[in-house]
Amino acid sequence: MMTMDSTRLRGVLALTAAFAIAACGKDSGQDGGGEEGESSTGDSGSAATTMTTASATTENTTDPSCIPGSEDCPCLDGVECQGTLECIEDTCKPGPTFDTNDEDRMVLGGLVVPIQVDVIADEYSWSQVSGPTTEILGEGANIQVPVPADAAPGEVITLRISAVRNTIEKTFDLSITVLEPVFEDFLVMTPPGVDELGTGSGIEFDGAGNLWVSSSEGFLSRFSVDGMFQSRYELPGGPAGVREGNLFLPDQDDPIDVLYVAQTTDQAIVAYNPTNDETTTIASELEGGGALGAVGTVLPDGNGDVYFTNPAANQIIRYVADEGVARVLTEAVVAPTTLSFGPDANVLFVGAVGQVWRVGLLQDGTAGEPALYADVGDTMDPLQTVGGIAFDEGGNAWIGVPGANSAHIAPYVAEGATTISRSFSDVGAGFSSFANIRFGDGDFDDTTIYWTNGSDRTIGRILTGLQRG
Repeated sequence: MMTMDSTRLRGVLALTAAFAIAACGKDSGQDGGGEEGESSTGDSGSAATTMTTASATTENTTDPSCIPGSEDCPCLDGVECQGTLECIEDTCKPGPTFDTNDEDRMVLGGLVVPIQVDVIADEYSWSQVSGPTTEILGEGANIQVPVPADAAPGEVITLRISAVRNTIEKTFDLSITVLEPVFEDFLVMTPPGVDELGTGSGIEFDGAGNLWVSSSEGFLSRFSVDGMFQSRYELPGGPAGVREGNLFLPDQDDPIDVLYVAQTTDQAIVAYNPTNDETTTIASELEGGGALGAVGTVLPDGNGDVYFTNPAANQIIRYVADEGVARVLTEAVVAPTTLSFGPDANVLFVGAVGQVWRVGLLQDGTAGEPALYADVGDTMDPLQTVGGIAFDEGGNAWIGVPGANSAHIAPYVAEGATTISRSFSDVGAGFSSFANIRFGDGDFDDTTIYWTNGSDRTIGRILTGLQRG
């Protein structure tokens, strides 16, 4: 009996101790601020992670690395936070942030303007606040905004991002001001003599701050950024289109910068090196024999290959640098006159009579079937022949038609044909031809397009507000 009483007694004592420990733990949680933790977090599990159970007398403590007033830490004096942080339910939280390189823009009407704003927010949306009615194309951080062609110069389109983060609401505004189109002769202050500029047939900019113009009379002219004539380089053979590019030589590791020139009379493509005044013939016949024909435009791809046209034979020709041969790429475009790369990778944009075509470049070195990209005039009227194409950062195409003294703006479309959004005609005596359109580069403003005007011996230009593509 005594043994049984002792066992029962030990059981009672153990049970009593267990209840005592449980009661002590409960009191410890109350003393350590458990109820306050639950009210601030709204989650008992979170509150539990801030509680201490080391002893009944230890209180809940704040993370020593958390500085009051800083992000995700308690507010100073219950209301204040550092910098732009705001006090939300006794905790300092960041609101939405906006970061953009697209400051307020000034752009010609008829162009589509690309806008990128990096937003950190739980949610956000775009809207138009004021100005000529337009639409916002796209979603997220990257949008495009067409500026109405009939918008009056000086009108302002204001766009707004409304964002929410941590229940904090903020807005960010961007504006697009409509530019007045101002056409002018770049060389008007220092008109060149006949020995300094002939019948302009090509135009290009180099990395050294020079403007180069080819004259069909047989020379290249170099002008400075202020329009001053610098020098003349003899290049007989009927120079036409000219473009800067890389020339890869077998005995050199690094390519050299040259001017590729289409020689219409000589029926050849040459590379002119201004540094040593030497000219290298790149191609003078087709693979397997046969003349290149009266080549008129040239387009290097940056990797050594060069594209050019022979309009009379309906040929787009590719010089393949690795093989050292000129090969007909396609004869599917009638009378191709000018070439340009654009927003699409591995695609040539080809000007012809009254039209612009899109020609895909396939991996096997052949061309895809041409697809019509833009109608700009009567395909039976030689005066509607496209003489220049240039793209800006928004994918807008500037299409020059010298015979009609006109230029057209066409917004980019990924598939199918685009439509003309705005046209300019007869913008000024002596500089309305819009041939060989090019965006400035290097020291020349890259939001301005330049063009040649044939026998008028002028270089036209206009500020567009968008950078070269």
